Amino acid sequence: MFWIISIVLLVLAALFVLFPLWKHYRPESGSGQIRTETNLGIFEERQNELQLELDNGSLDQSQYEALLLELKKSLLFDTANLDSGTGKKPAGKSSATGNSNPNETLSKFIPVLLVVLIPLVAYLMYDRWGYLDDVRLMELYEQSLASDKSEDEALHLASQLIAATEKDDTNPWAFYFLGRNFTDLGIFEGAERAFRDAADRMPEGPDKAATLGLLAQIKYVQAGYELNDEVLALVEQARSINPSENASLQLLSIDAEAQGDLHAAIRYWRLMIQANPNSAQAQQLRERIASAQQQLADAGDAGAAAGPRIEVSVALEPGLEMPSGMRVFVAARNADQEGAPPLAAISLVVDDLPATVTLDDDLALTPAFNLSSADRIYVTATVSRTGSATVQPGDYRTVSESFDLDGETDSVNLEISLSDVVR
Repeated sequence: MFWIISIVLLVLAALFVLFPLWKHYRPESGSGQIRTETNLGIFEERQNELQLELDNGSLDQSQYEALLLELKKSLLFDTANLDSGTGKKPAGKSSATGNSNPNETLSKFIPVLLVVLIPLVAYLMYDRWGYLDDVRLMELYEQSLASDKSEDEALHLASQLIAATEKDDTNPWAFYFLGRNFTDLGIFEGAERAFRDAADRMPEGPDKAATLGLLAQIKYVQAGYELNDEVLALVEQARSINPSENASLQLLSIDAEAQGDLHAAIRYWRLMIQANPNSAQAQQLRERIASAQQQLADAGDAGAAAGPRIEVSVALEPGLEMPSGMRVFVAARNADQEGAPPLAAISLVVDDLPATVTLDDDLALTPAFNLSSADRIYVTATVSRTGSATVQPGDYRTVSESFDLDGETDSVNLEISLSDVVR
């Protein structure tokens, strides 16, 4: 597709040069002769009128001769302009001998030469310094995303992506899509290596979190569908970057449901719905939540035990404007364990502000590390320029005072201002 579009654009650009050039130097048509004959007809008609006026006595001889002379000059002037405009040369000059003007030949040749050379040089330079390899990789990526590819197609794509990683081992997406194809083929060891290589090369952000989530799923399968410490560490790392990371939440919900902990499964399903409430997956999850709640009701379970809750109101300082769609991460942290992952976290966008959210054990990144596990906490609100929950220079971050959890509902107000920019 890239080549087709570029060729079409080149042809259109060439026409902007070649068409005016052809129009300027095309062979003379009969329009010049027609115009000459018209001018002669007008001259003869006007000359006859002057003769008639002389015969009638309307003009004397001197006036007649003066007007006739002016008429002849006008005819000569029009004829001279016609010859100049059509590119004719006076008789007896070089055109009569068949010799061409060197400057005219050069003026024809240079535009044509540039039309040929500019695309050639542009492609050579793009191949040398441009992103042509990335364009080729994008075609492989699009093929990798196709859900209807056969096993042979997946193997062919995997071999091409392996060659791409050997040619340039700094591109994380080549490794990422290699992992996707290995997963489709059931080659989990290869998928694990590819996803790990991709994550190591990605900057902090949602893409890295998604890759870590897929890596956690691969390790979960390799561990015999057990949520062991290694898998949990990957899930925690992914959710520390993006608390709503879908693959990690899927793992936690699957394991909770397998263990018979429907309360925990419902919590994770709700988080997945919150990340994309209008998706088809969200509708399926709502049905699963309804079914699980019915099972709990049939078993006489009134619900999970109450835990600490924090009502957090987040707003922007009056007059402070930010681009639409920027992510806002609200998190509760253990005041006695600086640098530890959040005890509870939720993500919004600046378009939602001002907003009030509730942080509780349902929003824990891992089941054992939640609000109930801490005595003293503080709450942060971060507006991320990169979409990552990891704070970066240029983000906006406001922090509450530390306070003790009393087992009931606490309230915190946070306002994000210009002075909260992270340096």
